[in-house]
Amino acid sequence: MNVLNYIGSKNTLFNTLLFVCNENITDMKNKTFMDLFAGTGVVGFNMMDHFKNCSANDLEQYSFIINSALLKCNFTQNIAQIIDKCNNLDIVEGLIFLNYSPSIHSERMFFTNENAKIADAIRLYIQQLFQENIITQNEFNFLLASLIVSIDKVANTSCVYGAYLKQYKKTSLKKLILKPIHTKINITENNNVYLGLAEQFANIDSNYYDVIYLDPPYNQRQYSGNYSPLNYIALYDSTIVLEGKTALIKNYNKSNFCKKTQVKNTFIQLINGLKCNYLILSYNNEGLLSIDELKEILIQKGKVKLYKIQYAKFKAQSKIDTKFVEEYLWVVDTTKSNSNLEIIHINLIK
Repeated sequence: MNVLNYIGSKNTLFNTLLFVCNENITDMKNKTFMDLFAGTGVVGFNMMDHFKNCSANDLEQYSFIINSALLKCNFTQNIAQIIDKCNNLDIVEGLIFLNYSPSIHSERMFFTNENAKIADAIRLYIQQLFQENIITQNEFNFLLASLIVSIDKVANTSCVYGAYLKQYKKTSLKKLILKPIHTKINITENNNVYLGLAEQFANIDSNYYDVIYLDPPYNQRQYSGNYSPLNYIALYDSTIVLEGKTALIKNYNKSNFCKKTQVKNTFIQLINGLKCNYLILSYNNEGLLSIDELKEILIQKGKVKLYKIQYAKFKAQSKIDTKFVEEYLWVVDTTKSNSNLEIIHINLIK
């Protein structure tokens, strides 16, 4: 799987999450899994090997496209041939070049001129293929997701897209090459992918999931703002208004999980609305909600177990004095009740 460089990604923590699932959930191969804050899709994609089927939801358009590619579309020879064609297109001065690389139109340095033009050519080409019914919706999502993840590899940022670097870094000077987001060939048709607010999910999806995994934002950083260019590439609409030096999409999504005054009530609304046998929640010791607040909410839902997992901070945060974060994995068995909280410690720091 080709993954985004993404704050909060569970790529390095997936094996620990899988261990926790195996320790608490029996017969997973016959159970359904929903990743409600799917982000890069790492969790759902990897859980497909362990559950009957896996579905996903996220508020961001780029995430919806990525998860659709990961959970709904197999890699095929046709896709491979189109990717080869995309890597040999004539460059085009399109919306990515105009808005995210330096020119008379903009001073922004998110991408080099060449890479922006390559991305424009690919984006317009796959759009044309879809409009002419040469590729399906799932194939279009696969190719677009592959572009989003591939262009991220040559982005001139330290991590998030809240700002670009004043000088092009070494990796951003490499030529953009479109690579498939995955090469899996046995994806089931029973996976669902949604685009919407997690706290309203129970109102839009009547399906029952055995396991629902929650990985909400922990702090005040809004993902929609931090990854605005990726949403723009996904939408590719000239009528979208971009604001400021960093080209934020006007009226970008703002999650209540990132707002100190609203996060607790939003959590309560979310947890109360979900129907499943198991809830698994990722959070950490730097989150807006404390352990006591989370326990107060989750204990009403069922029997609660807390795994405390110590691990090294995300690379972009390495200059911060504290070098590690304590991740919380809450497991709630909604079929049982118990007012006691069991705590298990796992140390991943080497």
